[in-house]
Amino acid sequence: MTLPDGHTGVLVIGGGPVGLSAALLASRLGVPATLVERHRVPYAHPKARGVRTRAMELFQLWGLEREIRGRAPANPRHGFVYCRSLSGAEYARTPAGDEDGTLSPSGPCRVPQDELERILRARVARTAGVRTLFGGTVTDLRQDRHGVRATVEDAESGEVRTLTAAYAIAADGAGSGVRHGLGIGLAGDSLGYWQSVYWHGDISRLTKDRGAIQYLTAAPDGGFVTVAPVDGRERWITFRMRPRDASTPGRLTDPQARELVRSAVGEDVPVEVVSTATYEVAAKVADTYRDGRVFLAGDAAHVFPPTGGFGLNTGVQDAHNLLWKLALVRLGLAGDRLLDTYEAERRPVALSNARWSQQNAERFDGVWRSIVNGASPGDATARQRGHLAALERDLGFRYPHGALVEERTETAEDEGARPPETDAFTAAVGRRAPHLWVRDGARPMSSLEIFEGRWTLLYGADGAPWSDAARDAGRSLRLPLRTFRAPGPHFGVDQESFDRLYGLRPGAALLIRPDGHVAWRGPADPAGRHGDVLAQALRRILRRETP
Repeated sequence: MTLPDGHTGVLVIGGGPVGLSAALLASRLGVPATLVERHRVPYAHPKARGVRTRAMELFQLWGLEREIRGRAPANPRHGFVYCRSLSGAEYARTPAGDEDGTLSPSGPCRVPQDELERILRARVARTAGVRTLFGGTVTDLRQDRHGVRATVEDAESGEVRTLTAAYAIAADGAGSGVRHGLGIGLAGDSLGYWQSVYWHGDISRLTKDRGAIQYLTAAPDGGFVTVAPVDGRERWITFRMRPRDASTPGRLTDPQARELVRSAVGEDVPVEVVSTATYEVAAKVADTYRDGRVFLAGDAAHVFPPTGGFGLNTGVQDAHNLLWKLALVRLGLAGDRLLDTYEAERRPVALSNARWSQQNAERFDGVWRSIVNGASPGDATARQRGHLAALERDLGFRYPHGALVEERTETAEDEGARPPETDAFTAAVGRRAPHLWVRDGARPMSSLEIFEGRWTLLYGADGAPWSDAARDAGRSLRLPLRTFRAPGPHFGVDQESFDRLYGLRPGAALLIRPDGHVAWRGPADPAGRHGDVLAQALRRILRRETP
């Protein structure tokens, strides 16, 4: 394969779901991208086996949802089934957990990571503005104040070439060579190792009436061995936790892999062992997400225990947060300090998700202690429901600081100017702007579709001056800004739902960023200075110097 050459806007190192999402987003935002991934084909051993609602919203916005759902098994009725073996006594079940379907136009999907990567690779391959090298390795990465310079080697031909870019995004996984080369550390806890077997076999008669995300079976040497469906039919992952000690356990041999599967199933079944792998299980976050013109994303920036399913999902949202900022800085429409808000916003989310995932793992241990001691595991299994139904964590998180203007303290006069803080799904500054179905033309669309990739200003009744203010501020800052009266003729939403979720007073305004997060809440009465107030807010958000 011939290596791509020339200068590009952003070099993406790593072609898993996060890197592929970053390259796709770069193109959508007008930033030329080059992606380098060491694996020529997707890694066949599926690590992640599902996408949560927020990441599925993004894939929907990028036109990928239908194909992703077409490659995924149906969502199971049960979350976890605890049993001696799949053919043995059952101890307890944790329901899959219902989520409020009105909060999103999408929902979770059990697509395995290898299928997701194939879909993303195919889309990137036919996306203008993205060049790819699968089977290439970045052997050296250097930077100066003008850009980055990478030495890339093609594993097949041995060809070596230098690529240059304005910026680089390292999405090269938990063992990130870029992160190590920059000397950026990971802080947190190492919990042990998972020894994993990917296998094919028909065990449908043991699972068909109790479909689940995972089956946790009693391990002969204590603890549990997990059997997890990949496609809901004949593709399975079986894994066990090994404690952390002085040495890293190697991969299971073929006989060991078969015995692990046999003990978990509880009887001999025909098994085709496809691959084995050993992973460190850790809850760690990088000390910093940025070094000059190089940014960390996905597992290069944070690693979580797989108990929670937020690794891939957090990484895709990293890319969604970073790319619109890179696009604006590259065009000279924002100051370089805007890029510092990537870490300010995303690193606290990663720290929170790491802690939460670790707590989920500890609750599994509590379930098994109850079972081993002959006690009812009911309370412990019920608490694991939050492991599965985590919509508030997925959609309701909030950036307290970053590319936004923090909300001022309300006065009595301003009561009702915003929704109550007790509701995590309302339009507070720093949060994802809530989903509502909008009527405009032939089909209803989600408000998320209107906001994606654009600056949007919503204003309420009596807020018409904001429309002129947006036009003037946009012209002054060279920033396209769309405006809607809400509810209004081009933003037709249910009044009661809009008031409950957005809390927009007559005369007030709400500024929404290209990633769909609320950036600023404009006052209901700016004393006729709508244009000045809006322009000042945008300069603060974009880290633009006041003229």
